[in-house]
Amino acid sequence: MLTTEQIDAYRRNGFLKLKSAIPEVDVQRLERGFARNPPLDGTLQKLNYPEPGRYTLANNCLKDPDLAFIVEHPAIVPAVTKLLGDDPRLTAYVIYDRTPGGGGIPAHNDYKRWRPVGSSMNWLFTIVPFCDFDDEVGQIFIAPGSHRLDRIHADAERALCVQPAIKPPAATFIDPELKRGDLLLMNMHLWHRAAPNKSDRHRVGLFNKYAAANAPPATGYFLYDDDVFNALSPAGQALLGVHSNKPIGTTRLVLFRNAESEPEVLLVKNEQSQWMLPGGSTFTERAIPDWDVGNMIAPLQHHLREQLRIEPPWVSYIGDYSETDHLCRIYGYNLSGLGFPVPYPGEWHTIAELTASKGDLAYGYEIDAVDAWLDPDPIRGKGLSQAQSRVDQYAY
Repeated sequence: MLTTEQIDAYRRNGFLKLKSAIPEVDVQRLERGFARNPPLDGTLQKLNYPEPGRYTLANNCLKDPDLAFIVEHPAIVPAVTKLLGDDPRLTAYVIYDRTPGGGGIPAHNDYKRWRPVGSSMNWLFTIVPFCDFDDEVGQIFIAPGSHRLDRIHADAERALCVQPAIKPPAATFIDPELKRGDLLLMNMHLWHRAAPNKSDRHRVGLFNKYAAANAPPATGYFLYDDDVFNALSPAGQALLGVHSNKPIGTTRLVLFRNAESEPEVLLVKNEQSQWMLPGGSTFTERAIPDWDVGNMIAPLQHHLREQLRIEPPWVSYIGDYSETDHLCRIYGYNLSGLGFPVPYPGEWHTIAELTASKGDLAYGYEIDAVDAWLDPDPIRGKGLSQAQSRVDQYAY
């Protein structure tokens, strides 16, 4: 259990290092799992492993028990729960392998509004090095205090507003001197950078991310498959935000406006004259070449332009709901009332009208999705598409 002093240090500095937190036998077990699963999930360059570069093992590799166990490790989960102030949800399982000669990464923070990994309003890293991160193999450098939580604020919108980060001076970055088996807990907003690998050894480390259960990623969670779910204990299964063997095949929007009497939600009709939320089928956006599986905002924006002639500046994830043989990823957005006063295709329904017309709804989950959007408890952020984030991603 973390002490009061350790928690205060994390709040103040944005990070906390726990020396030798992961036993050697557990690091060796991770290495065995890693040896069976080549890190080829998220390479940005066209490389042949292990040519010099940075390689990623992520996604559904957790079905290997020698990789899955670390997700629910007793040295990690209690500490993460304490620092997040809520039950944690795994938003990313990532092992990075910077091969000999692989270059470094410039200073950045990882609050990223287009990523399932980075778009929660309350998440942190759990970093476990498989080797000493020294001057030869390449250190990670961090800037204490650069998480600047004062730039997060609420306004009239449903989702919190985060102002762009201020890059800290180069002289403020320090080397936390991570050793094999250490655990570094790092705030989502903390600036950091990585040095190149100048050695003849691989620089391998686990860089998992956990979000607070009451702060879901604004883009939606990465969808783990059922094999990953079954590889975890019952306690570990609770760490997954969503899991299914069904793909995310459609995406829709809960669009609210404040009418004179009470809030209203917009519904459109399908070919069977049933009411449904606006949206449609998904596609994979490739504006930023990296693994952002789960962000369905680009296809949603496409359908909203086609169906409603609108393009919300952001949307925020509500949940995933079953539609026959696939899942539908649903987002929410509230109209501000400042838009041009033109009619919308479809029909506005009050909550009472929506409930009364339950038999005419296309899927039946519409009321649950609306209730979830109206729930004041979740802490929501603003999700963007990759294309929107190419010009202003907040992270560098």
